[in-house]
Amino acid sequence: MPNTKPQITYAVSLHPSKEAEEIIASAVKALADASGNDFIVKSRIPPHITLGAFHATKEKEARLVELVTDFSRMQRPGKIQFTGIGSFKKKVIFLKPQKDSFLTKMNAELHKILLKEFERAENGYYLPEIWLPHTALATRVKQAQFAQAVKIAEQIKLPLETEAKEIALYQCHPSFAELKRFPLG
Repeated sequence: MPNTKPQITYAVSLHPSKEAEEIIASAVKALADASGNDFIVKSRIPPHITLGAFHATKEKEARLVELVTDFSRMQRPGKIQFTGIGSFKKKVIFLKPQKDSFLTKMNAELHKILLKEFERAENGYYLPEIWLPHTALATRVKQAQFAQAVKIAEQIKLPLETEAKEIALYQCHPSFAELKRFPLG
């Protein structure tokens, strides 16, 4: 008989410093106020770069936490430099970090560890071969609001350099919740 237990979507995300988080959160709020789309603000999603998304049953959550704990201990803090504004299909506006060895190595190592026991999620968009690191500023942007939203996003002074010192594990679906934060190193 096939496994019929519901799959939960989890994400492992890298977090910027508190100072950078405040700058980014301010832009997110300004975009929400201007567009009326407050999904990120209402959902209390902090600024982050998703390193990977995975499916698991609730029963496997403790194992996922254990593996992410081990992974975080093997990593070291590193610099992130946001260098531009981008969009996905003119519906999501995001900050683009420079895709350097710090980010690429962390993304690849996370997948090497977790894909042994968990399925990829989010259509595989976070797999190392196709991953485009980003920090969402606005989602579900209406076409009529897109140009104005980009102008607001462009008010962030770039390049914005920050140090990432922690990752977090989130439950993303069926509902959003931060499960745990882990220091790097």
